[in-house]
Amino acid sequence: MPALRDVVVNTLLGPDSYFRGDLVVDGFVRVDGDMRGSIRTTGKIIVSELARCDASIIARSAVIGGVVRGDVCVLEHLTILDGGVIVGNVFAPKLDADGEVLIHGDIEVSGRLEGAEEALVAFLGRHDGTLRTFEPAPARAQDGRSPGVAVLAGAGRIDPADSRSVSWQK
Repeated sequence: MPALRDVVVNTLLGPDSYFRGDLVVDGFVRVDGDMRGSIRTTGKIIVSELARCDASIIARSAVIGGVVRGDVCVLEHLTILDGGVIVGNVFAPKLDADGEVLIHGDIEVSGRLEGAEEALVAFLGRHDGTLRTFEPAPARAQDGRSPGVAVLAGAGRIDPADSRSVSWQK
């Protein structure tokens, strides 16, 4: 039977929500909205097919169904669902890809849980010792925004009309 912390969501970013910053959580995280920054959790993270993360991710395990621009590092198991996209480096002792997925970056899959933390540190050392994140797209004039782009509390946002963005479906 799975531990309670692996089945009860501790933190949820809803589908019409946007968060910018560093999210540090002890437990289960689910992202259905838009995120920019970094996510670190001692538990599992789910990035749903609705989510767009311009963020680095470190977690015990992860399920990616949406788009992640940034490095994804897990200590146990990474599952990428059909249509999932990762534009960044990937470290995982175990990796499952369900259907058509896209990974653009260096990938290391050790196949072993033993020594995963040490292997992750070595992986980060080979990639400049840091997790890669992306700079925000330049802001557009208020009347130049494309439909579907909102600005909340003056924060930047992943812009579907920005040619540097990965494919966007909304």
